[in-house]
Amino acid sequence: MGHACYVKYDRLWERLFEFLNRWSTALEVEPGRTEVIIHNPNGSSRVTEILMTSDEWDDMVSVLYADFDAAAEDVRKAVLEPTEPLRFLVYEDYQLWPSATPELPIDPEDARLNETARKNPEGIGHWFALDRQGNVHWFQPPRD
Repeated sequence: MGHACYVKYDRLWERLFEFLNRWSTALEVEPGRTEVIIHNPNGSSRVTEILMTSDEWDDMVSVLYADFDAAAEDVRKAVLEPTEPLRFLVYEDYQLWPSATPELPIDPEDARLNETARKNPEGIGHWFALDRQGNVHWFQPPRD
């Protein structure tokens, strides 16, 4: 009889802090904002702020990685990556992204699409579908 494989999903947030505090000093300064201090051998230190809630961490582990150790290792790599002046790691789409501010900058492509949508409130683009017989059915945005 085979053994079921599963990820242990309990205490994920606490386990993250236990992991971080093995090689750095990590403190949740407010909900969703964690300071991670790396102490260098020369006596200097570097602070990285992780902007991620416990629910977002749960999602990151369970959805993207399905493995605590792999997710934690990616957090370690992101924190240790010398990314000055990008001192923030901001959660979005199941990942941590380096940023110079606590907010991620708007992706230029998203900004362009948002501007196009603003200029074209009637819609941008056309949709089509194939039926079971292979016929193409075109749909256009409604025009007022």
